[in-house]
Formats: sequence, C-alpha cells, structure tokens
Amino acid sequence: MLTPSPQDLRVALARYADARIEDARRSTDVTSRVVEDAAYTLCVMTGTQAVRQALQVADSMLGMRATLSPGPHRPVGTQQDEGLLTA
Repeated sequence: MLTPSPQDLRVALARYADARIEDARRSTDVTSRVVEDAAYTLCVMTGTQAVRQALQVADSMLGMRATLSPGPHRPVGTQQDEGLLTA
C-alpha cells in the first residue's frame, strides 16, 4: 500500500467531515452519496474497510508523521508568516 501524504490525508478527512455536516444539515440522495464517496476514499487511502477504522488509522498516520517529521520550522516574522498577520 502506498502511504498518502499528510496533505492528501488532511484533504480527505476535511472532505469527509464537510460531507457529514452537509448530510446532517439536510440529507438528500446527493449528500448521502458524497458521504459514501468520501468514506470510500478514506478507506482506500488508509487500507481499511470501515470508516471508523479509517478515521483511526488516518489520525494515527498523521500523529506518527508529526512525531517523526515535524517539517520545516519557520521563524515568526518570515515573509510567509507576515501574510498571515495582515490577513
């Protein structure tokens, strides 16, 4: 199994969460299908067969990556951070 990037995994988790929220807000055939599609994507990405398990594995994968590779550290006040301060 290929391991998804943290960014792809976060996008899939956000898509699933958004789909669940929309389906809970006003459930239709379309919103139910979007939830199913997002759940399927998470299961494929995590190598699982159930959404609950996929969510646990995704959380574990993201937690493990944060521990193993926290990523580049940028000091506060860098060009990239300044855009966030003025927004």
